[in-house]
Amino acid sequence: MNKTFFLLLSACLGLLPLRAQTARELIREDPTRIACQQHVYEVPVIRDTPPPAGYKPFYVSHFGRHGSRYHTSSRPFGPTMAAFRELESKGLLTDTGRIVMHIVDTMQVVHEDMAGYLTQVGSREHQGVAERLYGRYPRIFRQKGRRDVLAVSSTVVRCNQSMMNFCTALKGKAPQLDIHYYTNGRTDEALTRVAHGGRNPIFPPEDNSMAKVDSIKRARTDASAFARRMFTDSTAAAACVPDGDMESFMVQVIAHCVADQCLDEPVPPIYPYFTEDELFNYWVFRNAATLNAHGFSYENGEALRRVGKFIVTDILEKADEALSEGSTKAADLRFSHDGGVLPLAFYLGLTGNDHTWHLGEEWEHGWYAFEQIPMCTNLQMVFFRNCKGDVLVKFLYNEKEVVITRLQPWQGPYYKWSELRPYLAALSAADCD
Repeated sequence: MNKTFFLLLSACLGLLPLRAQTARELIREDPTRIACQQHVYEVPVIRDTPPPAGYKPFYVSHFGRHGSRYHTSSRPFGPTMAAFRELESKGLLTDTGRIVMHIVDTMQVVHEDMAGYLTQVGSREHQGVAERLYGRYPRIFRQKGRRDVLAVSSTVVRCNQSMMNFCTALKGKAPQLDIHYYTNGRTDEALTRVAHGGRNPIFPPEDNSMAKVDSIKRARTDASAFARRMFTDSTAAAACVPDGDMESFMVQVIAHCVADQCLDEPVPPIYPYFTEDELFNYWVFRNAATLNAHGFSYENGEALRRVGKFIVTDILEKADEALSEGSTKAADLRFSHDGGVLPLAFYLGLTGNDHTWHLGEEWEHGWYAFEQIPMCTNLQMVFFRNCKGDVLVKFLYNEKEVVITRLQPWQGPYYKWSELRPYLAALSAADCD
């Protein structure tokens, strides 16, 4: 076998995710992972493949999701707590039922006037990503002729808060940086082209993928054991929950409480009061719902390719500017939502987000939302250059080296810009309507 090919193959195989544990085992290890896209950011072990001799980092293009937050609305707590109070008044709650009611009530109190805001956990997540980026590539931020950093954010406050935490930490490491901040309607257009909460308007009116998600939820949800644990009389209790739908009530109770990991406030964990199967089946349904809302699936028709296209265009335009003669740009930093970064990863075809699955099957193939789109998800393109002006680019997704699976890298995880740029230009010019 050709030695160069062998080295390239070995390097690329090293980028593939290793499945030493199944999804069930990972959730058993840490039940908070059932939160899917609401899961906190898990800091990876940093491993860097050294660049080829003579190449030095000089520019980074970053796209990040906001960090851990409170639930985006406190309104859903109302019907659940109204049901619990009626159940309590009628003496229908068991000791376990009263404990669970207390946990939900605690979450409701914690969320008063805080819905949608970044938590201190989220602040620390972005500070950490910035500090590790500096630690890996300090040269980017120490260049005498490249001190400008453009930081843009969605107009949603938690994204702005994420941007400020990231940039403050970066500025603390490199005080000489000149960081320019932008947050306005135009940045929203460039960053996401999506709604902030609710169903994305980009999906066509005839889209029926939500029906598939609902069918997965129904097939995976059995509330009979839950009702026996929570209530002294399951039949009488059903008359107290919204629409008499015990399965939806159980799902809602779990959904209210999975944000506990994102908070600094002391909220008792909900997980001990549910069986392993109940938690796992909730995750399967939520995993499919997350992919449907923010990724590519057969059922949603890859409608979010349009979002990926808009962001790739922005990345390409700014990279061209940074690579132009006399540029003073060290970094472009963008802070957005799950509805921006995940479509971008799929559109690029990055490791882990390079297939289109049927909803409900993605997890069987190793696509786990708590890995692919947790809070503070980030994509970084790190640019290197040698003395001849030749440019290489490496992709980091959640700080781990990844490749574009349909585009062969030049060496290890490194792409020649002369080969990567035409690929990005084709994505930017593609007809996604």
